[in-house]
Amino acid sequence: MKRFFGMLAALAAAVAAVNIYSTGQKLSALENSVIRLHIRANSDSIGDQTLKLRLRDAVLPHAQEWLAGCETQEARVSAMQQRLPEIQTLAEEILRAQGSEQTVTADFAVTEFPSRTYGQYTLPAGEYQSLILTLGAGEGQNWWCLMYPALCIPASSGTQPAELPEDAEALATDPERYEIRLKCVDLCRSAAERLSEVWEQAEQSDWFQAFQRAFG
Repeated sequence: MKRFFGMLAALAAAVAAVNIYSTGQKLSALENSVIRLHIRANSDSIGDQTLKLRLRDAVLPHAQEWLAGCETQEARVSAMQQRLPEIQTLAEEILRAQGSEQTVTADFAVTEFPSRTYGQYTLPAGEYQSLILTLGAGEGQNWWCLMYPALCIPASSGTQPAELPEDAEALATDPERYEIRLKCVDLCRSAAERLSEVWEQAEQSDWFQAFQRAFG
């Protein structure tokens, strides 16, 4: 009987591991299927927060133009990176038109985001490709949404949101089903990052380099 329960426990652990791995794959598919827009306001003053929203409203209509013809995430990322100087110039022109002399920087990077719901989609906490516009010191409340699929574009624009890959769609439209597994994925990622940091520190140590010279 003890052996039987041991087998059941091992089977349950194996099933859980498979489920966590599958959820991790779905999260990676989702992270690699969207592009987010992140605008960092200079401060929390009414003027700076208003300026942030004015910049948002002026930038969003250009999103589909920037990504036109991009059929893959690699193509979308490449297009955004190449357009950064153009985007920064546009953002500066928008601020000047608003009578502001604030600086603005445009960057494109992988950024950590908390869980957030956009219409029919809920994006779990994760690391997403993002266009980041930073106003001044960038110390005010942030605003973020999805540039791709185009969930931030008003319905009146006639733009139809692009479809996510099947795995990503399942995760984004039914997040409650994956809630516990997503927490496990997050723990696994944190552990992997910590182990990577420990390994990098070890590689830089004198004893590790001596070990490599002796046995490498």
